[in-house]
Amino acid sequence: MKREMQHSSVEQIYIDISDTLAAFRSLIGLVYFLIAVVLVFSCIMYIFFEIVPVKGTYDVGSGDSVNCLVQLHGSTPEKGDLVVLKKQGLSARIVEDKGFSTDEKYKDYQLSDEYLLVSINEVNGSRTLAAVKPEEIKGKIVFVVSPIKYFGTPPDKLF
Repeated sequence: MKREMQHSSVEQIYIDISDTLAAFRSLIGLVYFLIAVVLVFSCIMYIFFEIVPVKGTYDVGSGDSVNCLVQLHGSTPEKGDLVVLKKQGLSARIVEDKGFSTDEKYKDYQLSDEYLLVSINEVNGSRTLAAVKPEEIKGKIVFVVSPIKYFGTPPDKLF
């Protein structure tokens, strides 16, 4: 079998350049698509979530706070949720969200419908019970973002 020499005609050069430009246009289209996906994802994250520094018992002595991804919109606080209080920046667990508490430990606490009973995680390691209005809650803790040693730690274990 004889191998034939390739002819480099003007037409073949034009076809090669055209193929290269088409591949380049496809690559640019893919980059534009990825940028659009990232922008849409960022906008959705900005609307529903915020990264907030949260104080709690883990930072006794160090004074550092942990940054958490907090869900601002899209859900109402329910019993058992970990939330962040607006003014103090402390984490708290909702003990009861309406009426009388069914738990024996909290049966003496009477709540009106506009208050939630929360157990606030103080920085010194203690827990304080308080009745707060839903407006005083910034949002629900979803994910731990920083520092790196706490990244991805389930919020239930950290707070």
